Amino acid sequence: MKNKIISISFIGILITVFLLNSILPAKAISKSERRKLSQFPELSINTVLNGEFTKKYEKYLLDQVALRDTYRTIKTLSNFYIFHFYDQHGIYLKDNHVFKMEYPYHQLSVEKMADKINYVYEKYFNGMNVYFSLIPDKNYYSKDEKYLFIDYDNIEVILKKKLKNLKYISLFDCLSLDDYYKTDLHWKQENINEVAEKLLSAMNKDFVSIDNEYDKKLYYPYYGSYYGQSALPLNPDTITYLSNNVIDNATVYYYTDYKSSPIKTTIYNQDDLLGVDSYDIFLSGAKPIVEINNNISKYNKELIIFRDSFASSLSPLLLSQYSKITLVDLRYISSDLVGDFINFKDQDILFLYNTLIINNSEMIK
Repeated sequence: MKNKIISISFIGILITVFLLNSILPAKAISKSERRKLSQFPELSINTVLNGEFTKKYEKYLLDQVALRDTYRTIKTLSNFYIFHFYDQHGIYLKDNHVFKMEYPYHQLSVEKMADKINYVYEKYFNGMNVYFSLIPDKNYYSKDEKYLFIDYDNIEVILKKKLKNLKYISLFDCLSLDDYYKTDLHWKQENINEVAEKLLSAMNKDFVSIDNEYDKKLYYPYYGSYYGQSALPLNPDTITYLSNNVIDNATVYYYTDYKSSPIKTTIYNQDDLLGVDSYDIFLSGAKPIVEINNNISKYNKELIIFRDSFASSLSPLLLSQYSKITLVDLRYISSDLVGDFINFKDQDILFLYNTLIINNSEMIK
């Protein structure tokens, strides 16, 4: 009887999953994993004979299997609360935040990052006022001997030693764990006014203060990158994005590649909230070159930021002090091509990277 019950149950599960997969419509994207899902492949004699249909159909089944997220959640909960794992593939929970361990520490990567910055400095900015700053990933604010983390102090020492022509602006004391999303690696825009003022005051000797009066717009739910990686039933975050007269009147142009014409948009595009990653509300996400024009500026000064995704939410808070801010993401454009887009002349230059990028600098071109 026991064997019959097990066999019938197993067959029942197979049939149930098959019926659910046949009935339920295919999903276009996974909000939890922040990626597009495979769709049913083209069925033809050619795709069947060359094996293309079989390969794509397998990916389709894996992505569209019914209750897929539920299976992942059960596995992760079992590892954490039954088997008492400290982490799941580097993901761990602490202080109601999801973290992803960044380890090992790649000192050679840090040195190469400094060499790349020096190369860009010598190529474009020799003699100009150039600054650099580090954005600590949120693991820095949750150091725990149970978990591995990189040597943040050594990163500072190496960069300050090798970047002799750049002025260092430290941000470590401007932030805390509460300034980061609970389910994501990024900082919250509404919490980084102190960061903006620290940078502006260091780059502009005549700086007094910026207008911190903003209209707040909220979007819920926001499932950060660590939400999907953890596969845990966590409460989502809320994205707060700030607006004022300067931000509302700004125009944005971005380049998607070397050959295309610039695309005109705004600092906040509401449609981006409904995409794969709602953090793209800030300047439409990662782009090689982004130009932000302050159309009601009182200043005739420009800022160029060599950056990663953290600068997307920071840049609007700096805009009131500049007529134009240009963002350059060297993950998507070679440093040798930047001069084809930008005329470098008497701008403020800021290299602003988070420690995760610096510890993996091979992605910088």
